Amino acid sequence: MVIDWVVLVPIKRFSEGKKRLGDRPDRPALAEAFARDTLDAVAAAPHVRMLLVVTDDPDLVDDLALPVAVSVVRQGAPGLNNAISSGLRVANDRWPDWGQAVLAGDLPALTSEDLERTLSIAEEVPLGVVADAQGTGTVLLTGQPGVPLLPAFGAGSAMRHRDLGHRLIRGTERLRRDVDTPEDLATAVRLGVGRHTAAVLEGATVSSLRPAQRGGSLSA
Repeated sequence: MVIDWVVLVPIKRFSEGKKRLGDRPDRPALAEAFARDTLDAVAAAPHVRMLLVVTDDPDLVDDLALPVAVSVVRQGAPGLNNAISSGLRVANDRWPDWGQAVLAGDLPALTSEDLERTLSIAEEVPLGVVADAQGTGTVLLTGQPGVPLLPAFGAGSAMRHRDLGHRLIRGTERLRRDVDTPEDLATAVRLGVGRHTAAVLEGATVSSLRPAQRGGSLSA
């Protein structure tokens, strides 16, 4: 069975993200770069039919430009699980025949090949979960068409998702490497980060890498 996917990526305001990276002045730029590298990887995955971004950042709603069909939804209530619930309601209404996946937005080392490989495994699992590198958090949650996801993100979410019926999927190292701490960032750099993160680490600005022309289909 080959499944087409809608992948939901929740993204918080960059100014509020990645505080565990410390006081480095490029922290907001890195938070943005992590998200954009994640979205680039999703957009390039062949079986992703729709990339659904849920955000509380009004600038991001107007600023996404990706070579894939994109829908951006403004988050209606605070909190990660509320953002995901908002996105899943949209996905259920618009694309009920596609598989659904929720992906962390801070995976700068992720490639489309990593995601595609994992989604191919998820095709055989009614409900799936990929734990982060520490084995406690969740970086990817999947559900076959017609099988409702059961999101319970937060500390220790990998075990909660398993208790709710999501079967553990062994993702690649790049997929499992979300970045919260300086040590996480060092590991991601060793694995190879995307162009946005690499540019920020080299002192460039994220805006210098944005396409001049908007692509895809955006709706707020």
